[in-house]
Amino acid sequence: MPETTQVPGRRGRPRSAASEQAVLRAALELLAEGYGPASITIAGIAQRAGAGKDTIYRRWQSKEDLLLDALASRVAELDIPDGASLRDVLVLTLAEMIGRMQDDGGRIVRALQSAGDDFPKLRARYQDTVIRRRHELVAEQVRAAAARGELRADVDLPLIVQMPYHHVVMCALSGEPLQGDPRAVAEKLTDALLTGIAA
Repeated sequence: MPETTQVPGRRGRPRSAASEQAVLRAALELLAEGYGPASITIAGIAQRAGAGKDTIYRRWQSKEDLLLDALASRVAELDIPDGASLRDVLVLTLAEMIGRMQDDGGRIVRALQSAGDDFPKLRARYQDTVIRRRHELVAEQVRAAAARGELRADVDLPLIVQMPYHHVVMCALSGEPLQGDPRAVAEKLTDALLTGIAA
């Protein structure tokens, strides 16, 4: 029987940063090995992390909270330099994503996808707290580039925000993540996109 999503106890301070990182890493390893959220248990994560279940119970209120934090921990915080062009922004964000998918991100994405409707709330929260944050960062930069006159006036701005990133995800879901140096691949994608939309 899958362990219930709810974990007793209240959210509190982890015993140590090292313990917390070990728990997050264990959860990601299980996802990367193809275990869906329903088949991952707190006990299994604790065993792999070499941590006590009480350590997990004190930090996370539910398995869903733990998995969400684990997924979020893989997405790097990006520092967009002042004065960066839209090309710079797209290359930077795409290279980070491509590198992540080449690592174990593709397997993790496929594990989440294969979960079907078992954990719709987890997927919704991941979209809302992690993906949307990155989406808004890129959208802000696209709007700024349009205001600077870098793009044609008739360009569909939301499409720029979505299209190259969806391509990276779809390749990962197919089991064939984009290969090669992440920055070089990101530059190819970006230049192909900008060729059709630059002013």
